[in-house]
Amino acid sequence: MFVEVAVNIRSPKTFSYEVPGDLEPDVAVGKRVLVPLGKRSVTGYILHVLETVSIGETKKLLQVLDPDPLFNEEDLRFYRWAADYYLYPLGKMLGEILPGGIDMESHQWVTLTGEENEDHLSGETRWSELSDTQRRILSILRDAPAGLSVKQLCRKTGRKPLTADLKPLRERQLIRLEERLTQPRVSRKKERVVSAATEDTGPEALTEGQKRILDFIKERECPSLPEIANLFKNGRQAVQALARRGLVRTWERETYRSPECPPEIHRLTAGIRLNAEQETALQQIVSGLSSGRFSAYLLHGVTGSGKTEVYMRAISEVLKRQGSVIYLVPEIALTPQLQSRLLWRFGDREIAILHSGVSAGARYDQWRRIQRGDLKIILGARSAIFAPVRNLKLIIVDEEHDSAYKQDERLPYHARDLAVVRAKMHAAIVVLGSATPGIQTYFNSREKSFRYLSLPRRVEERSLPDVLIVDMKNERDENGRIRILSGPLRTALEETLRIRKQSLLFLNRRGFTTFMHCPECAHVFRCLSCDVSLTYHQKEGILRCHYCDYFMKVPSRCPSCQKEAIQSFGLGTERLEEEILKCFPQARVRRMDSDATARKGTFEKILKDLHDGEIDILIGTQMIAKGHDYPNVTLVGVVSADTALNIPDFRASEKTFQLLTQVSGRGGRGDLPGRVVIQTLNPSHYAIERTKDHDYRGFFNEEIAARQGAGYPPFSRMIQFLVTGLNREKTQMSAEGIVARARHLMQSQKGLQGVSLIGPVEAPIARIRGRHRWQILFKGPSVRLLQQLTQQVLSGVKASGCEIKVDVDPVNFM
Repeated sequence: MFVEVAVNIRSPKTFSYEVPGDLEPDVAVGKRVLVPLGKRSVTGYILHVLETVSIGETKKLLQVLDPDPLFNEEDLRFYRWAADYYLYPLGKMLGEILPGGIDMESHQWVTLTGEENEDHLSGETRWSELSDTQRRILSILRDAPAGLSVKQLCRKTGRKPLTADLKPLRERQLIRLEERLTQPRVSRKKERVVSAATEDTGPEALTEGQKRILDFIKERECPSLPEIANLFKNGRQAVQALARRGLVRTWERETYRSPECPPEIHRLTAGIRLNAEQETALQQIVSGLSSGRFSAYLLHGVTGSGKTEVYMRAISEVLKRQGSVIYLVPEIALTPQLQSRLLWRFGDREIAILHSGVSAGARYDQWRRIQRGDLKIILGARSAIFAPVRNLKLIIVDEEHDSAYKQDERLPYHARDLAVVRAKMHAAIVVLGSATPGIQTYFNSREKSFRYLSLPRRVEERSLPDVLIVDMKNERDENGRIRILSGPLRTALEETLRIRKQSLLFLNRRGFTTFMHCPECAHVFRCLSCDVSLTYHQKEGILRCHYCDYFMKVPSRCPSCQKEAIQSFGLGTERLEEEILKCFPQARVRRMDSDATARKGTFEKILKDLHDGEIDILIGTQMIAKGHDYPNVTLVGVVSADTALNIPDFRASEKTFQLLTQVSGRGGRGDLPGRVVIQTLNPSHYAIERTKDHDYRGFFNEEIAARQGAGYPPFSRMIQFLVTGLNREKTQMSAEGIVARARHLMQSQKGLQGVSLIGPVEAPIARIRGRHRWQILFKGPSVRLLQQLTQQVLSGVKASGCEIKVDVDPVNFM
């Protein structure tokens, strides 16, 4: 017997291994195995079980790591499709989407050779013969007596690979290299439980405490030993005494870890009655479920129109049919409120929470329970689309327009697009919901097979908020500088505080100021590894890079001219918070951005405080713009509407309209109408004008005409190459080599006519974490055509010292 195995490497190649006879009963598709690969042992994933193979000699599989598969053949078909579409190695993809921390792998381990090291290193001649990197390696190893892996050494020296430096050190007997197998960080959790024996010796032989514990054990049916120890004094000793008498027995069983339950945040009210549009939408979705065929629906509902209630009732219908649901949200931040609602509605026995904030142990346990069919509702961020769900009937993609569904690092997939593909494979229903659908999605509902469902009004006949556009060119102080708060926004805040309602202030830029500079010599403090300015964080007293997390203390003098004249420029959420506290000292003000919510549980605490009325003014980035529903928020202020308009992206207008409409929709969801004040320097831009009137169709018509004229999606497809390297010239040459090969292929193959190239150009952020970045864009009428060209280009290009990343259907052009 043989198995086809994928391993977590950059090549799409798979490998065949012979299965030893004693392991044959254990192998199955979806199980992890330990296999030899070159000189190492690595974790692989079984793709196929074979009776014979066409190749000659094969290596033997070393170990089967799972008692039960982590995915089945139906899941694997979906994973293969995603890997093929995004031109990504299947083994590498499986290593990224499966629960983290569970794999075994051997590493090359480096240690100093022993006590004789002092003799080796003390000789001046011998030391001088070593390179700077070799000396650095030895210095690092001196501080690590147990040794380090080669991977750790690469990180500490900042160089990769180290083969050329390690080899001479080994030949000089200064270091020792050996293979070591690392154990997984995450494994199955066991607990000791207690059960009553079938016979007992009668109560007269027991103490009162032992009687109470025995009664508890019989009543609870196998409680855990820690539970007994917590509830009863001397519980462990009592259980041991009962066990010696043969009255109870103890044994180990597996226990499952679960995510922490969120604080109760805004429960849905029981007995909600749907309005006519909600009823129509739900009936169409239920009809699709009953058909047993694939259908894709766009649920286009204004903010506050009750999309969530439609989702909940659709989920209820699926559960009645013994089916399962994947419920996707764009941000981890949205899961606590939804988790609270789902727990109240359906109980906790059928709900899984999957996102990067869940502990590795809980994620592993939930994954296996999903695979077995124990959990029916899977709520999570984009990665939840890969969950091994059994009997999948419905996929909900809430806020489907959100760019957070696209992953830029590692596998560059789009969860919304994969949701449509997976629903089709399972003959299931996919519902894409949004108040501001993506241009592509709305286009598909008009031109393709997506079914359009409309919720044009808010529930309970509540009105959409009134929107006031303030031209900030007319809002200046006595020195001619543009104010942080316009007169209308300041007045609105005063009025909202007076009637004891709540306000949200939106500014999509964290930190205190955008950057710091010296007005004497124009020096700007920039990151050493990235081509961006450092952002000032006043509370910490540091300048921080938001791309690589490098930081430095704020100097008292300019490092260029030595003048004590350093000034800050721009506006961030910290600076806005200071301004609000200065203007409204009596107000209870909180800030919600990634800095303020870095500590675990802080985000949920802020949301609960907002719900409980403990906050008057909440300041935040786009974290506050999505999906939250708080009836006491009557004012929304957008401090600067222009940040998204100025990015180099053909979707800039779309992103601006969506963000402004979404944050505006947080207001007026209770008994009082809401109002929105939008501050901008571009009041006549159509994205801002259409926001004022809540006019999605008007915006779509203007935006789609501009896209068609320029030949941008949805009228074309795109693949982006990102070439990165430590040397700028070599990186540029590699990018130019890709373009040269692509042009040669396009000229020599008639089938590639209609494909156009843009670039190579330096990325808008030309350097991140010390790596220079160049972009190339392939644009054409068919994604399959672009994929074909991409594969041919990659097969004939050598980019020595550079990394090439391919992004199918790119979203981020920075």
